[in-house]
Amino acid sequence: MNLLLPITPAQAARRRLLRALAVTPALGIASAWAGDAPLRLGTSTPGGRFALYGQALEGVLNARAGRTLLTAVGTKGTNENLQGLASGELDIALIQGTSANQVLQTQGDAGLRVLYAMYPSPGMLAVPGDSTARRLEDLKGQPVVFGVPASGLVLLARQVFGGLGLDIDRDFRALYVEQAAQSPQRVLDGEAAGLWGAGVGWPGFTRLAEAPRGASFIGPSPAQIPQILQAQPFLKAMEVPAGAYAGLEHALPTVGSWNVMLTKATFSEERAYQLARALHEAAAALAAALPQAAMSTARLTAQATPSPALLHSGTARLLRELGLLPG
Repeated sequence: MNLLLPITPAQAARRRLLRALAVTPALGIASAWAGDAPLRLGTSTPGGRFALYGQALEGVLNARAGRTLLTAVGTKGTNENLQGLASGELDIALIQGTSANQVLQTQGDAGLRVLYAMYPSPGMLAVPGDSTARRLEDLKGQPVVFGVPASGLVLLARQVFGGLGLDIDRDFRALYVEQAAQSPQRVLDGEAAGLWGAGVGWPGFTRLAEAPRGASFIGPSPAQIPQILQAQPFLKAMEVPAGAYAGLEHALPTVGSWNVMLTKATFSEERAYQLARALHEAAAALAAALPQAAMSTARLTAQATPSPALLHSGTARLLRELGLLPG
């Protein structure tokens, strides 16, 4: 008799995190921050990739330091995270890429800055494996789950479909949820024909792909990608690798953006430097705890930031020390 039960993506991530923490040394950052209150990191609703990422960050950094340096705070996503930064309720926030680019480009010297890169988010639709849909527009007029209204995923959907002359509320029967974890169930229950999401390791896509019906993934056509990029210059051409999800047998070209951690330009340079260095030194442990965190590196932070002027001064200091920015 088989008594083993399947584990959820969140449980799998927690097991990887515990394995990673078992072999990681403590960091000198603990003494550098002695007496400082833990940093508050805005993430997302339960079941979202930002929530999983924040949990991995909290677990790895705190365990390596031997004290609580950072506390992951659940939020409704990007919009609430930006509000939290503005009000001072959050010290750092995880921000969807297109939202981050818009904010960074429109604020002055006292605005927000990039503390560190997270990972790219190439957007796509998932449909049940037996669906006849093969193009994004094949789902016009049908119910599609687009996510939490205040999340960056919904903004990305508006930009991608808007670049094709489509409105997600007018041209589709858009469904929204209060928590990201609720999204795949709407498709599994037959209430929705498709699920919008982004990136590798997104729990909603994983759940659909591993369901009995499986899943098929749809991105813009090769002809549509330049059309979207022309209409939405903040987006970039990206590719979801083959095998990223069960049933994805070939690489899927699409568009997306690079998610980042933002903080205020006025945030302490020393604390930003110490945190960026801690992230750099914990790269292997973070990757072991959560696969998509393997993209959170100092080198990719330098590459993903639109301009060096948009880096926080503490991060820029680290990147110069590492030879990733000119002195």
